[in-house]
Amino acid sequence: MNFTLAGDQNDHLLRAIFKELAVIVFDTNKHVVFANDIMADVLGYSTEEIIGLPHKTFCDTTYANSQSYQDFWFQLLDTKKSFQDKIIRKNKQGDTLILEGVYFPVLDEHHEVNHVVKIAFDITQRETTLAVTVKKVQESAAVLTHLSDSGHQQVDLLSTNLTKVNALSDQNQQTSQSLEAQIEEVAHVLQDINRIAQQTKLLSFNAAIETARIGEQAAGFRVVTDEMQKLAEQTKQLTHGIDAALKAINAQARLVLESSDATKDTLNASQQRLFDVLKSYNQLQETAGLLKDEARFLMKENELTT
Repeated sequence: MNFTLAGDQNDHLLRAIFKELAVIVFDTNKHVVFANDIMADVLGYSTEEIIGLPHKTFCDTTYANSQSYQDFWFQLLDTKKSFQDKIIRKNKQGDTLILEGVYFPVLDEHHEVNHVVKIAFDITQRETTLAVTVKKVQESAAVLTHLSDSGHQQVDLLSTNLTKVNALSDQNQQTSQSLEAQIEEVAHVLQDINRIAQQTKLLSFNAAIETARIGEQAAGFRVVTDEMQKLAEQTKQLTHGIDAALKAINAQARLVLESSDATKDTLNASQQRLFDVLKSYNQLQETAGLLKDEARFLMKENELTT
C-alpha cells in the first residue's frame, strides 16, 4: 500500500514536518508504508528497503511477543488513542536505540483507523550519557557513604579511647591529690618524730650531766646516755632525709597534678573537635543520601518503555 500526502493546504506543512522530524507510517497490519530519510537513517535502512517491514522488526523479540506489545497496538488501533513515551527499539545492525516517540492513529471519513503515524527523536546519546551520569552519581554516593561510615567508626573509636584516657586522667588526678595528702600526713609524723628526737637528745644531755655528777658509780648509766644521744642524732638525720625525699615526691606529685589538669583540658578540647568532625561526617552521610535520592529520581524520570 502506498502512502501519499493529500490536501494542498496541508502539503507544505507536512513536507516541513517530514523534512525536520523522523517520521514513519504503518498500516493497520503494522507494516511500514512510508519512512522519511531521517527515520530510515535512524533505523539503519534505506527508504526503499524499509517499506513493508513489520513493526516487530524494530522491537526486541521478548517485547514483540509480550502482552504489552499487544496492548500497545490495541490502544492505537481499537481504542484509537495516541501513545507517547520513551521507547527502546533496534536498528538494522541490532544496536539498541532509545527514542522519544509519539504514535497517533490516522482516521478516515468513517472514523476508522487506516494508518498509524510515528514521529520520533533519537535520544540514544542523551540517554546513554544520562545513564553514565546517574551511575557516577550512584558510585559517588556509595563512596561518600563508605567514607562517612568508616570515618564515623574511627571517630567513635577514638572518642571512646579519649573518654577512657579522660577517666584515667581523673583517676590519676585523684591519686595525686590523695598522695599529696598522705605526704602531708607523713610530714606531720616526721615533725613529731623530730620533736621526740630533740627531747631524747635533751634527756641524754641531762643524763650525761647527772652521770658526771655521780662519778664512777654511774659508768653503766653513762653508756645508756651516750646511746640515747647517738639514737637521737641518727633519728634527726633520718628524719631530715625522709623529709627531703617526701618534699621531692610532693614536688613530683604536684607536677603530675598540674600535668593532669593540662592533659584534661587537652582531652576536652580534642573531644570537642571530634564532635565537630562527627558532625561533618553526619553531614557527609546526608549529602550521600541526597545524591542517592537524586540518582533514583533521575532513573525514575528516565524509565524506558520497551
